[in-house]
Amino acid sequence: MSDDQIAKLNELLEAERAGVRALAALAAEQPKGFLRNQFEKLGRDEAISCAGLVLAVRRLGGRPSGATGDFAEKVMALEGLPARLELLARGQAWVGKRLRLLLDGDLSDESRRFLAEMLAVHVENIDWCNRKAAELRARSNGARVGGGV
Repeated sequence: MSDDQIAKLNELLEAERAGVRALAALAAEQPKGFLRNQFEKLGRDEAISCAGLVLAVRRLGGRPSGATGDFAEKVMALEGLPARLELLARGQAWVGKRLRLLLDGDLSDESRRFLAEMLAVHVENIDWCNRKAAELRARSNGARVGGGV
């Protein structure tokens, strides 16, 4: 069972590293201000997840993967911030689904607490990404129609 858990945790670790990269790239595109700060905050959340996943893998006697997923490239290949935010939210939801499956399994108390907290943070970040994408799309649509938001 632990080999399967180690593989699943490493898959999440690789995805979270890609999330760190995507959020760093998004932050770098923004001028100083709230949006840039929010991307940096989400990036720190992802980095904390990476550290916790490394510890969870080690607790099971495994070796943490050194790889990084290709999610950052997929996010940055999209045109426009709303589309990037929507993909970011879907990526966070993908992680959330896998976390729920892991939480249904046999884990140490420490790993269970960490993964549950990681899930809660991802749920908050999904909500923010979706709300911000909708806000940006509404602004864009309002500007095109002739109104101003």
